[in-house]
Amino acid sequence: MSNKDIDTSRELSVRGTLTAKEYKKFSSFHTSRWILWITISTYIVLFLGLIYIQYNPGDIFNFGDMAAILLISSTVSVCITALIFLYAKVIIRVKATREYKSDQLIKNELIYTFSDTGIIQKRGRSISAIDWNEIVSIKEFAPMFLIYVSRNKAMVIPKRFFESDEKIKLFKKMINENVTAEKNKITGNS
Repeated sequence: MSNKDIDTSRELSVRGTLTAKEYKKFSSFHTSRWILWITISTYIVLFLGLIYIQYNPGDIFNFGDMAAILLISSTVSVCITALIFLYAKVIIRVKATREYKSDQLIKNELIYTFSDTGIIQKRGRSISAIDWNEIVSIKEFAPMFLIYVSRNKAMVIPKRFFESDEKIKLFKKMINENVTAEKNKITGNS
């Protein structure tokens, strides 16, 4: 390795242990699109179904009757959809809590080392190396970064692992330089 390679190679290491609360947040972020899709679909199906049930094509409706049908349909649809939304949120939290409690590996300290060649993840005696081109997407949320290596598998990296804003800025810079824009969903790219 030449002096030039040594000078330009960067490494950033962060470490920490994922808490149950952080794992629940990850589950919530991970499933948010699914819940949104279910919520919107449920509302539309219920709304149209209730209009169909209440509307009798043989009757002549005036504006007041149609407004009442729409009001009843939308109110009932919103109430039932809200209950389904809350139920889904509770189920996801319960599932995440059970998963966290049953997975002993998730409670081990994680050490992530980021470099221009990729990411090294150490957990106990296990070491994984991920090249930047193997990343499916990277998303940023207020408390954490999610680095997806498949559609349903992500490295959860809480921002508290970074110890300083400078380390977060360096991390974002490395992401911007090594991950294509369509995979990079972090905010405030620096």
